[in-house]
Amino acid sequence: MAFHYNGSMSLFLNYLWGWFVLTFIVGCVGFAWYRGDQTGRNLIIAVLLPILTLALGLTLYYGIETDRKSITRMLDALVAAVERDDLEAVSQFIAPKAQETRQLAKIQMGFIQVPKAKYRDLQIEVNDATSPPTAKIRFVATIYWKTKAPIEGFVVDQPIPENVRFEVELVKTKDRSWLVTDKFQYSLPNFP
Repeated sequence: MAFHYNGSMSLFLNYLWGWFVLTFIVGCVGFAWYRGDQTGRNLIIAVLLPILTLALGLTLYYGIETDRKSITRMLDALVAAVERDDLEAVSQFIAPKAQETRQLAKIQMGFIQVPKAKYRDLQIEVNDATSPPTAKIRFVATIYWKTKAPIEGFVVDQPIPENVRFEVELVKTKDRSWLVTDKFQYSLPNFP
């Protein structure tokens, strides 16, 4: 069972590398302490402290669900659905009231296929003051797209990479998942 957390310790709850850095620091301090007074008790403490720090970190990282982890997992699943060209699966990530976004997905997926996509530079701003909570996410995606059928005589049968900037508003559901709303912007500078 995962606990849900929306507080300010995001470095340690959202990023596993933070715990590795802290474990390294605790290990260095423990080693220096042991070197200063080489007793058997100090050696045991110097070895146990980094192990306990890493164990605590892994427990907290994998045991506590944060909004960032939930949004990242949703985005990964959405990308996988787009790569499978599965409109029904993509629609499950769109809020029921977001009819414009739903229609845009249907139109775009009717014309193009995206066999590969990846995103980077993900920025997440969660607003818990709204009811239901919302989040604004920004990221750059590299999509490899091709046309399914000629578009005004234009055919692309080999995937073309394209960098796309996205700014998307998400809404949190009662089951703590996130869905895309109609506040959805993207820029495709070379898209036909």
